[in-house]
Amino acid sequence: MNVYDAIMARRTIRKFTQKEIAQEDLTKLVDCARMAAYGANVQPLKFAVVTDKKLLDDIFPSTKWAGYLTDGAPKENERPTAYVAVLGDRSIKQNGAFEVEAGAAVTTMMLEAVEMGLASCWLGAIQRDEIKKTLNLDDNLDIVYLLALGYPDQKSRAVEMNGDIKYFEDRDGIINVPKRPLKEILIKK
Repeated sequence: MNVYDAIMARRTIRKFTQKEIAQEDLTKLVDCARMAAYGANVQPLKFAVVTDKKLLDDIFPSTKWAGYLTDGAPKENERPTAYVAVLGDRSIKQNGAFEVEAGAAVTTMMLEAVEMGLASCWLGAIQRDEIKKTLNLDDNLDIVYLLALGYPDQKSRAVEMNGDIKYFEDRDGIINVPKRPLKEILIKK
């Protein structure tokens, strides 16, 4: 799979089979995040890989899923089998502004996940302080985002936007994600 195909294939998935992800695959995702673009090459991020069932269960109530769907959160047997917690290290970057670096890292991991046959969901609506306590993290580490991972148990596709940005589930259970057409966003001078 080339990069363009991975970008076009990647959609957010919120329901996962319960097949475990190999530890070496999770390590590979973090290795990809390590190579993401970092402003001034500061590299202020750390990554906590969570696969322990108890920790996964403890983290889940601190997450919010699919705000546009009435029943979008995964049920107990559909939850992610791994999280990668993206952490900002304030001992490296004191101002606490980690979103740009974390965005590059999460995107890089999501694209590699597609190639590996994994599904992902980038979670930003999370209770950061609760997750930090659950993971027993050092004071200098801030939770920036969670990347939920697993093997897909749901389909999602991009559809042309017809004035509404809200994603929706169709009668076949497929999540449809409206995207603005290229002609609308491309400005030629």
